Amino acid sequence: MRKKLLSLGTIFGIILIMPFASGQLFEKATFQESALVIYDQQYSNSVITSIGLETISNQEIKFTDELIKKINDNEKIRAVVFTNAGECVIGVTSEEQCIMINFDYQQLKGDGGIRMVQDSAREMGNEIIDQLNKELGVDGKFHSTFIHTVDDANLLLETSGVISGRGAVSATFTMPKQATDFLFTDLAGTLIAKEIREGQGFYDISKKLSKNEEAVISVSIIKTGDENLFMFKVTNEIKDVANEISKINVLENFGVNEISRSDVFDRRNVPLNSVIQLVVIPNEPSKIDTIATHAITDLTTLENISERGWFFSSPAGNTIDAKFLFGQNKVIPQDELRVEIGPWDGKSELTFYSVEDIAQDKVDEYQSIEDFGKKESSEDQYAVLAVIIVIGIGATIFYLKGYKPKR
Repeated sequence: MRKKLLSLGTIFGIILIMPFASGQLFEKATFQESALVIYDQQYSNSVITSIGLETISNQEIKFTDELIKKINDNEKIRAVVFTNAGECVIGVTSEEQCIMINFDYQQLKGDGGIRMVQDSAREMGNEIIDQLNKELGVDGKFHSTFIHTVDDANLLLETSGVISGRGAVSATFTMPKQATDFLFTDLAGTLIAKEIREGQGFYDISKKLSKNEEAVISVSIIKTGDENLFMFKVTNEIKDVANEISKINVLENFGVNEISRSDVFDRRNVPLNSVIQLVVIPNEPSKIDTIATHAITDLTTLENISERGWFFSSPAGNTIDAKFLFGQNKVIPQDELRVEIGPWDGKSELTFYSVEDIAQDKVDEYQSIEDFGKKESSEDQYAVLAVIIVIGIGATIFYLKGYKPKR
């Protein structure tokens, strides 16, 4: 199961910069907002909620040109991550927060050994840490150089294996941990563009989420070829509450009755830039029984992706993964995000009720999940699907940080 989730990370750096779809269909926007809810029965019995703001524009999540140039000029740097999650690498306590400057192991090693890797990472980290401290408003001091030797190290960051994991090195700088609500006010006011902060939408929910005692925040700069990906995330874990998954109301986990798209998307045709993702990891194989809106089975036309509804990447089994698209709607009430889940024997036909259809007296009409993804493929379909899949990956990997199966 965990490998299945982490496998998404392997395509993260490639598909994130793919065109969203044919320019004749809709616009390409640089800013994306995502909401993720994970019900984990199998490992932690927790519900994880996360709001992510992501962009490839330094005008939307702002760092100085000087810092970006220093990062981009060093071809060995993969990414920079700041987080107050604690325990970012071995030896860092839960009372500390981290700045991690990540490199490729083989590039640092050259003809030398581990000592050269450690010294080079520290030296290159020192070249940009003062600027990072200034722009993040912190005072990170060198802690250690950590060499990630196994794939499980991907779990240490709130991002994908593009940054960490086998073959990665992290120059780690630490400082005393700060409260997430304090950091949110400080960092968002400095880094997030005014139009996004005033655009409500998912940003307002992330602000609300930051006030939870267990919430953590992360800010990342990820090099993706010719562009940088800037990520701002707030995540909260609610422990010991995932016992019941038969009826899920996605928005209740965020403490809101409705969710709205950001005002920055008003009068723009960007249906894929606001996405809600639900991941369920049940104790036993399960399946979607009922949804409160219709199912999107074909992503090849603008007509389909312009209609609100659920798209299922994995509708049954040991992991359920669903994405909700707003279509042409700006606001979605909580009643439309209800999902019912039931047991599955792994053999019976996968069918479910669409509550929207039931309301239209189509009780006898089932939609077969087995037909999902079997449409004739096209370049546009894969481009559209790429965007949907990639949204929420960062938050999913964050959730898996420190992930240990129950004994």
